[in-house]
Amino acid sequence: MNSEIAKSRIGEVIRIDTVTSTQADFLATHVPIQNIYIRKKWDSKSDKVMSEEKVFNKYVLNTENEHQFIIVIGSSGAGKSHLIRWFAARLEQAAPENEVVLFVRRSDNSLKGTIKQLLELPEVANIPNKAVYDRLVRATSTIDNKKLKDMIYQNFIVEIKNDENDEILSNNEKKRLVELLQYEQFQLKLMEEEGAIDRIYQKVAENETGDSRDVMALFETSDFEVDVNFCDDMRNGAAKNAIKMADAILADDEMPERLADYMNTLVNKVIQTCAGLEPGDFEQVFVEIRKEIKRQGKNLTLLIEDITAFTGVNVALLNVLTTEHTGMYESQELCRISSIVGTTEKYFNVNFMDNHKDRVTQFFVIPNDVFGEDQNSLYEFVGRYLNAMSLRSDILDDWAKNGASIKEYPIHKGEEKFTWDTIEIAKGKELSLFPFTKKAITNLYMCILQPDYRTPRYLLRDVIERAMRNYLFKKESFPEFAIERINDIPFESLYVSTYIHQQVEESQADRVERFIRVWGNASDLEYEENGTKYLGGMPIGFFDDLGIPKFTGRKGNKSVKVSVEPITRPQDGPDIAPPPEPVTPKVDPAMSDFLLGQRTLQIWIDGGELNVGATTKDVVNITKARDEINKRFLISAINWQVEGISLDNLNRVKATKDFIGFERQKRAAKNALTILPADRETQGVLEAFLAYVTLGNGSWNFENSAMMVYRVQTWVEKWKKTIIDSVNIFENQVVDYQDCAIATEMIREILQGVFTGTKVEGIPSINLMAKNLKKPVQNSHCPEWNSLVSMLLNNDEKVKDVITQYYNIIQGNLKSSQVFIRATEFNADVRKIQKAKLLIPNEQILLKDPIPQRREIREIYEKVYTRISKVAEAEKEKAKRLLEQIGMYLDYEDIDDEDIEDLIDKVKAFYETASNSLVNIHGNIQVLDGIKKDAKTISVAFGEVEKGIASKDDLDTLLMFSKDPMSKLERVLAMLQTVQKDAEYVARDVEKRRCNIFVDNGGDLSTRYEESRNKIESDSKAVMDWKVMKC
Repeated sequence: MNSEIAKSRIGEVIRIDTVTSTQADFLATHVPIQNIYIRKKWDSKSDKVMSEEKVFNKYVLNTENEHQFIIVIGSSGAGKSHLIRWFAARLEQAAPENEVVLFVRRSDNSLKGTIKQLLELPEVANIPNKAVYDRLVRATSTIDNKKLKDMIYQNFIVEIKNDENDEILSNNEKKRLVELLQYEQFQLKLMEEEGAIDRIYQKVAENETGDSRDVMALFETSDFEVDVNFCDDMRNGAAKNAIKMADAILADDEMPERLADYMNTLVNKVIQTCAGLEPGDFEQVFVEIRKEIKRQGKNLTLLIEDITAFTGVNVALLNVLTTEHTGMYESQELCRISSIVGTTEKYFNVNFMDNHKDRVTQFFVIPNDVFGEDQNSLYEFVGRYLNAMSLRSDILDDWAKNGASIKEYPIHKGEEKFTWDTIEIAKGKELSLFPFTKKAITNLYMCILQPDYRTPRYLLRDVIERAMRNYLFKKESFPEFAIERINDIPFESLYVSTYIHQQVEESQADRVERFIRVWGNASDLEYEENGTKYLGGMPIGFFDDLGIPKFTGRKGNKSVKVSVEPITRPQDGPDIAPPPEPVTPKVDPAMSDFLLGQRTLQIWIDGGELNVGATTKDVVNITKARDEINKRFLISAINWQVEGISLDNLNRVKATKDFIGFERQKRAAKNALTILPADRETQGVLEAFLAYVTLGNGSWNFENSAMMVYRVQTWVEKWKKTIIDSVNIFENQVVDYQDCAIATEMIREILQGVFTGTKVEGIPSINLMAKNLKKPVQNSHCPEWNSLVSMLLNNDEKVKDVITQYYNIIQGNLKSSQVFIRATEFNADVRKIQKAKLLIPNEQILLKDPIPQRREIREIYEKVYTRISKVAEAEKEKAKRLLEQIGMYLDYEDIDDEDIEDLIDKVKAFYETASNSLVNIHGNIQVLDGIKKDAKTISVAFGEVEKGIASKDDLDTLLMFSKDPMSKLERVLAMLQTVQKDAEYVARDVEKRRCNIFVDNGGDLSTRYEESRNKIESDSKAVMDWKVMKC
């Protein structure tokens, strides 16, 4: 490798399309294709396999002078254009004098580019039909890109409006299609980059980017697919028929395919219109060419690299190519034509009409894996490109001008000091593969390229160019370029990666690992052979040439070396030597499982996803390893209580969350508290537990497990604080569900009257753990108060359990009914909550705890605490109404127990007088005696109610009402209301009796009743006046 020359030449030599390479570079890098499949019919079951040289001699030279229409078929990048260009180069040297060779290059793979090539041919310039010639000239004129796209789009609408064929779509359907195409949003869909119109545009316009993709200028089913949202949006402004067509597409799964098929029938007409061509122009041009060549007494060989370059006029072209010069066409005076046309299988199947398919004389099929099992061809391909980019262009130009003989093939002088792998391309001609080894080329070819993409184009783009740009412009990091599926190359043993990372600086360890793995034999063995020191299966000089760090390998014997014997290739035969049968070593099933999982982990480290939870064997074992870390190892490895973590908290966490998850974890990543990065350290600990579940079958009992255990111990010490914090902290907030439980329990004890003090600081901490849960009882609280109590009682055991278990010190594994608490922490938390008057700040409580079982307690507290204000206000309102009612009967301000006792005495005297006066009322002496007995507590209740109403603090209000003082006041009110009712009855009865008294002449009867009446009225007045008396 000559780096200085290669840096300037890499862009010239490595061209994805050979059509853009110089002739010298093309010939210098050409590797003969040995496995071309020859078919007489496309659906033939038997193929002949021939080398390109044999194909050229038998068919391309056409010594029999027969009409030929040959199709070269291969996938994109398989080498169709390369082969046809090689045919053209060989014809320049070997074609007879009477053979005219027209080579239509792929150019920029557009119709304009193709027409320009034709105009440069003397055979076209001399055609007698100048009108056709002038139209071809006009077709190459440049049109603004956007304008041309708009022209293409609008011409489709014009063609649909004027199309009378209803074989695919009815006239109504075509009308609706036109209006759908005129709907702005659908037009944007079709005209987006790489959309249908863009694909057609790329085949018409002159492509300045040189893009020569094998893209067909056709509509696809997906171009006409719409969804429900699109149809809904259309109802806001789209034409009626456009909506009908969109609805039809949505309702009929076959409609998009029908629309695509119909639009494809119009593609050729639209392209010709936009190019300014008339039907038959191209056919006429080639007819004129054939007539002119016939007049000169010559024959024509036409080589077309890619038929898609004639999109829009391909049917006309094929008409000419399939027309023979003899038989019924002999009168047209056409020359014999032998045409070789490149295309893809899909284009052939879709775009060739049956009559054209039937006229194909031969098919040359190039397989995707063009190198097949011939590894030497693969090495030669790489070697030729490395050699060409290391030589100045003038050297190769001189070689090409002098006949491009393989014997004179120039070989560069390399900069490498050590002798690297070589490939012999001819006797005495060896090409160095530096900076590759043969093993590296094979590995990169198999790992980077998927089976369907193992073609020269992708080998060149994704392997050679990718690697060489890394080497030439960033040699100090080589090889750091992307190597997909590198894990398909397993290390020779379990500990190779670990061994390298232990010895090599971390920033260089991956580089060494890749080199050992891809360039060498994936081992860390060091040995000596014939005086040469080997490391990882490669001479130590390879490391020096690339500046790759060396390390002290494990001493051992020479490992089994996979060597590829040179394959002798016949000069004129297609025979391919089979590769040596691979030796499949017997692998222990457990080790096989480990290596399979290890490979998956490496894919993840290299940028892939870790699909934990999937059912494939590799991922199942990785999932087991993760679960072992989460569900068992971390539980026992960390002394949680010593680290200040409550086991109640730990149990709530592990019941719903994983301690760790992984970066780019495909499933359940949100279920992890700590996301470990996709780095070597994480890979190492996962590999350790992968070995634990596979090699050790759930134990550390396997070979060299001590290294794995050490790796795990180192990891857990580093990550312990992070994991502990993830359990005990969320959103920078230390867990507080236990605080919420304490505050909630205190509220319950206040509302249920368990605590009857007037200051929250007075709630004894022992109450919070005591078995003092109560069922609801009859009371005089407001409905809001009782509703909140009901809410609390729905969760009282749950809240109580948090307080008991959070501060519980677990000793040993045996269950015990005794509870030993962390008293210092518990008392401190109780005082903290009391000091804050049971308030946990809103900004704190709004933080979302990721653990559902903790979050539940916090949500209970939030629901309870936010109701306190409403409950306090409702309780005060009820108390005010109660006092207002009592105030109608007595002045209760500063009332004491003696006042109440006096009142009861007067009430009893009233009932006694009424009884003596034979008035039919009876006082409830039991109730009256009860009130008199509770006079002291009732007088206190009056004070508590008055203080509760006057309180400005909601919690203080609840404390004043916690003993249910209103129940005592309601007893007094009920008594007063009864006495009031009875006093009114007495007044009515006295009046009635006075009206009925009979006064006789002697007056004795009148005097007796007068005395009785006066006594009743006097006692009634005393009772009636109590409401204004100072009691």
